[in-house]
Amino acid sequence: MTRRRTWITAALVLIASPFAFRFAATFPWAQSFDTLAGSDWLLLTAAAAGNLVSLAAKAGSWQLLLRPFTTSSFGATQSATFVGAAVNAISVSVSGEAARAQLVSSRTGISFGTAVASLVLSRIVETAGLVVFLALALLLIPLWPGARLMGLGLLVSAALLVLVFRFVPWTRWRGSLVTMVSPANRASLVGATGLTVANWVVQWFAYHWCIAATHTPTSAALSLGTLVMANLAGVFRLTPGNIGVLQGSLILGMGAFEIPAANALAAGVALQAVQVIPVLIIGLAIVGAQGFRQLAARRAEAV
Repeated sequence: MTRRRTWITAALVLIASPFAFRFAATFPWAQSFDTLAGSDWLLLTAAAAGNLVSLAAKAGSWQLLLRPFTTSSFGATQSATFVGAAVNAISVSVSGEAARAQLVSSRTGISFGTAVASLVLSRIVETAGLVVFLALALLLIPLWPGARLMGLGLLVSAALLVLVFRFVPWTRWRGSLVTMVSPANRASLVGATGLTVANWVVQWFAYHWCIAATHTPTSAALSLGTLVMANLAGVFRLTPGNIGVLQGSLILGMGAFEIPAANALAAGVALQAVQVIPVLIIGLAIVGAQGFRQLAARRAEAV
């Protein structure tokens, strides 16, 4: 099986290589770098701040899901989320999620399995929040003809899912995941979903500001489209920090709005920078502070 996968991967690389070389040879790299160099740093700073706020909202949502198991999880979920985001910025697959689960487990005393279950539920809640966010955005802002009808359809679908959820006999099963979705924890679920909606709203602003910072003509519809496209393309985390995948998704998404590829690449690079650099700095600071605390505790025990 391993050998077969190796051959398939090699065949795909061989097929894709000519297209990649042709793209690299014909792409207007100089124009992209010139556009990036002339970016509005004030808007990029606002986008970076927005990205940090969205991560804090994501951590707050996770904290609410953990409420049945611990009451001292605010600092733990916040620090674990930022460290996990920093790990995701330099790794592939689910390394960041594993780091989040490990950190919150060690900080709060809950089991690693419960932490993993809470992250699984957090992903589901984030998806539900995305549906609600898209529904509200399409209803409140006429992004394109027929957008409000699409938003109404999404809102009705979300309402139907909530009704189905209410009639599931959760009390018949056991387990940490069931505890988190039980009727007793319904208020926390609603609050967690609300925070994920806020997370998506702030991300929308961050994307919009990044695109505008490169002096590229933008609109609410364009930034919303790139937000959805980038998140769909980055689900599987094929590269460290989704480098290349993010830029490719913006080139495709913004191309649908007739934005030149050079501008889209500049926006993608700017977006990657505001998403990665501040998070790496904060993540390293948190890990370093924890290391110093552990060293001090060991010295105190030795004395």
